[in-house]
Amino acid sequence: MSLLNVSACYFKNYYSPLVSACLRLVDFICHFLTAEKSRMSDILLSVIIPTYNVEKYIVECVDSLLRQISAPNEIIIVNDSSTDGTVALVEQHYGHLPQVKMITIANGGAGNARDKGVEVAQGQFVFFCDPDDVVADGLVSELTQVVENYPDTDLFCFNSSAYREDKPHITWPKVRHSLSGIQRPQDVLLALLHNGSYTSAAWNYVLRKTVIQQHHLRFVDRVHEDHNFTLSVFMKCKQAWVTQQTYYKQRIRSGSLTNSSKSPTFFFQRYNAFIATFNTLCSSRAESELKKALEKAYLIHSFRLMIYLSLYNQTPVPEYVLNAIRYLGRRIKASSLKEWLLLNSPETFILLQSHKVKKELKRVP
Repeated sequence: MSLLNVSACYFKNYYSPLVSACLRLVDFICHFLTAEKSRMSDILLSVIIPTYNVEKYIVECVDSLLRQISAPNEIIIVNDSSTDGTVALVEQHYGHLPQVKMITIANGGAGNARDKGVEVAQGQFVFFCDPDDVVADGLVSELTQVVENYPDTDLFCFNSSAYREDKPHITWPKVRHSLSGIQRPQDVLLALLHNGSYTSAAWNYVLRKTVIQQHHLRFVDRVHEDHNFTLSVFMKCKQAWVTQQTYYKQRIRSGSLTNSSKSPTFFFQRYNAFIATFNTLCSSRAESELKKALEKAYLIHSFRLMIYLSLYNQTPVPEYVLNAIRYLGRRIKASSLKEWLLLNSPETFILLQSHKVKKELKRVP
């Protein structure tokens, strides 16, 4: 063996592991410095609002935030190439305010707009607010107190309600937390799945920005873009604060309960989002018993939701959904007769639920 080969072999055996260890150390230091920079930021919160042709709603939304947000905290309006008067209204009402910033991007959907907002956000925490909804007073003040008292908090969770645009006095609970105070985020997720309050909507929480950065979280698709993102948030965060206050009000636009017909493409994309999100859950490193409970709860939640979407759309439940229930349902032990019907006789479950849905649709004016 030549001296050159011996040297190469020696380097490979003795120095290569050292180089790899050094690279891992550098990566750790970079993540640590990024986290510390965010923690030391004077800006606590960046609210990110993706906007596209929302001239009818944007002022009410931003005004609800301005009642509690002042500089250096910021409201970032991401204009997704609106073609109506949205931009003009924002400039007219808020162009003089330092805490309101607007960027314009090529049209790419709400998820892409949120990603762009994260890239420019300077706050320790980010909150994704939809442009046609409103935020109740108190969110920022409670978030501030929580971060001061519990500086390791990654996730701030709150209750929400929904209301009808044409009849604002008609409201109902949207997200209702059964837990409160400092919690493990995975326990919060499990409780929401169990009580039927879980939603993948990105407005469901306030999130520490470094969680997004360290785990490279992004909103992937134009449709159902928040399913995988939100579940990943609950799985990656280490500490959550749950308040019993209702801080978010979702607007249900006129006619959306009865007149919005969804296409077969919508249902297939929704199904694909479910599969991708379930795979993310299965690949997580959660403790085994908790992971098993989360997988069961998420499957039952998703099966029911996909069935109800079809029933309210007054279209047959797609065969691929039924096949998924039959295949994936085999790994689940039912805890009630209703769950047993869903998993072992989905056609019977659908028939029983269809009568309930028809009665509800008749009651909706």
